[in-house]
Order: sequence, then structure tokens, then C-alpha cells
Amino acid sequence: MSSIHEYINQLRIIDGHEHLATPQIRKRENHDFFSLMHYLDSDLVTSGMKRGALDRRNGSEEERAAIFLKYWERTSNTTYARMFRTAMQDLYGFNDWSVAGVLDVNEKVKAATHNPDWYNHVLYEKSGIDLAFTLIQTTKLEYDLFRPIMFMDFTFKLRNRKDIHDVERAAGVNVHTFAGYLEAVDALLHRFKSEGMVATKLGHAYWRSLGCTKPTYQEAESVFNKLLTRTLEDGYSQAQTEDLQDYLIHYVIQRSIAYDLPIQIHTGHHETSVSSNGNLIPNSNATLLLPLLAEYQDAKFVLLHCSFPYHETYLSIAKNYPNVYADFTWMYIISPTAAKQILHQMIEMVPQSKIQGFGGDYNYIEGTYAHLKLARGIIADTLSEKIAEGAMKESDAMRFADKIFRDNLIDIYQLDLKKL
Repeated sequence: MSSIHEYINQLRIIDGHEHLATPQIRKRENHDFFSLMHYLDSDLVTSGMKRGALDRRNGSEEERAAIFLKYWERTSNTTYARMFRTAMQDLYGFNDWSVAGVLDVNEKVKAATHNPDWYNHVLYEKSGIDLAFTLIQTTKLEYDLFRPIMFMDFTFKLRNRKDIHDVERAAGVNVHTFAGYLEAVDALLHRFKSEGMVATKLGHAYWRSLGCTKPTYQEAESVFNKLLTRTLEDGYSQAQTEDLQDYLIHYVIQRSIAYDLPIQIHTGHHETSVSSNGNLIPNSNATLLLPLLAEYQDAKFVLLHCSFPYHETYLSIAKNYPNVYADFTWMYIISPTAAKQILHQMIEMVPQSKIQGFGGDYNYIEGTYAHLKLARGIIADTLSEKIAEGAMKESDAMRFADKIFRDNLIDIYQLDLKKL
């Protein structure tokens, strides 16, 4: 093992993007082996398994173990499967890929779920994570290693009166005018920030295009007033509400700037279980954001997932726009090969202060552990190759690793080191 590998393996990490339930939620929901599928479930489904087949309501543990193994055989080549295997082997000593073996490890997972030290053991001790940002649509995390990021899509995905009502309920106000609605959205952002939110998240690439026009206040208000007259469920189409949505996207960005909050935006690849636009990947191309990036030069845009498979233009965007930060969240497990190539190019093109090196993007901590183990190896291999070809000195490579794994996130998200 090279010295750069040893150096990266001992680094303490700040994890820039997760969907991890808190220990309390995991215990309350009694998570088991079948609760830990996440990304692997997408591969199982695309290999032919019926979505939801592994849910508790769909059979006994033995029946679900048999279903899992049938489709595991079809998908065990993918990196999602590799991460699941790594997590099960390293953290539970699991190697028996039979029904009996699955039933045995299922009991171990359930015991871990109710172990009060499990999160610290996996995240802090085994993974070397000092802090992780998690998106589970609450700021009340009650776990010292977590900081919240909040999806803001619900404030601009308005198609009926019920959508407005959801924002009213979250803000604790009744809205009668468009101006009042904007005040409610602003109040939510203010409250979330005061409760510890470190960034806003826009995930609209999953349900519409990232492209955004510049409607007037009057155009947006006209759509809003029409929605106010509808019943809770009876609403308008995406096309009919686009002016309102676009105006509100601008507003969320503007208020995020006012509260000095970075703005994370999903770009590129879709996770099939949450995509509601038929997985129209072109809607997620980061180039669609160019008008917004040009307009809001005082924003901090963190463009997630390297916009894969549109990473070539993404690299140019990250290089040229001072207000854009590159982010490798999810990337390593989508394709380790692509992640390594993108990292090689990014080292050559993008200032190192603008790169965020890791976000596990998992909804269970075992997946985060496996993903980070993979990411450390890819980054160390890439930097070793850069050193070997004379592009970097070893000391430069170590400094690069410090920045992308930790220092850049402290700077961008204004983290208080004293609380870490």
C-alpha cells in the first residue's frame, strides 16, 4: 500500500450528502436486512423483480429471502450489489448467500438496529466520518454526527390547492395571496436555517426539466390565484403551472442567497424508485442550469453527481463558473470507472477549492460505510497515478485529499470546527 493510500485511509471525513434516517427512526421502524436494499433494489427491479416485493407486507421473511436470492443472482455484478456485499461481509461477517444465511444475518441486522452504539460504530469508528449532511425532510435529527439539508421542491411543485396547503401547514400560517405565500416560504427558510440546516436542496430534475424561464411576478401570481380557487385535489398540469414553478425556483435561490445557504441541485442520473418523470435523464443535464448560474453570481451552487452521464460539459461548467462547486455524491457507486476518469479530468481542470469529494447518498449507514471505502480507494488510486506521471507531488496530493474530503466543506457550508 502506498503512502498516499495510507494517508487517505486515515483521513477524517465530512460527508456532504446522505438520506440517513436517525438512530431513533431506524429503531422505531425496526429496520432489517430487507430494509437495507436502497440502490440495490433498483437493480433488482430492473432485472425483473416486482417493485415492493421485499416489503414486509408481501410475505414471510423466508419467502422474501428466496425472492431476494433469485434476483441477487441476476444483479450481483453491479456496483450497487458490490456495495451491499461489502457492507454485509465487513459489518456482519455475512458470506452465506442462501435462504438460511439471509435469515441468520437478518437477525443480526435487527439486533444492530436496536443497538444504541451501532451508528457511532459504523459512521464514526469504522467509516471515519465526523459529520454527515442528511436529507430526511426534518431538521430535528437529535444525533450529533448529522446536520440537516432540506428539500425545497415542495414549496414550488404547486399544481393544486393541496400543495399550497402543505406549505401553509409547514409554515404554520394561512395564505390568501401570492405575496403571503412568498412570506411563508421565506419564513420556512429562516426557520430551517435557525434549526441547523446547512444548505437547501433542489431535486426537481426528478420530476421536471432543470431549465427555468424568468416569469414576471404578475404571471406567477395569475397561476397562483387560479390554484387558490381549485379544490384540494383538482389542479393543473405541469405546463399550466410552469410559470409559477419557475418564479418560485428563482425565489428559493434568492432567499437562499440572503440566508447565505449553499444550494445543492440534483443533476444527471436518476434513482428509479424516486423518479416521477419517467426517468427522462436529459431533463437533468446541468447545462440546462446555465441561465440560473449566470444570473445568480453571488450564489453557491453545488451541482451533485457530476451530472453523469453529461459529465464532459459539467467539467467545463465547474471550471468556468466561480459560483459552481463540483460534487461526487453518489458517483463512485454509479460507476467506479467513470468516477475515476472524471476525477482525473477534474484534477486537471477544476480548482481544488471547488471540489467536494464524497457524499454517500444512502438511506442506511451500512451503505455509506461501503461507499466511502470504495471512494477512498478510487481517490487514492487516482492521486497515485497523478504522482506517478509527475502531475502532482505527494504533498500536493495529500493537500488535495484534505480539501475535497474535509476542508472545502468546512469553508463552503461555514461549519463550526469547535462543534466537530
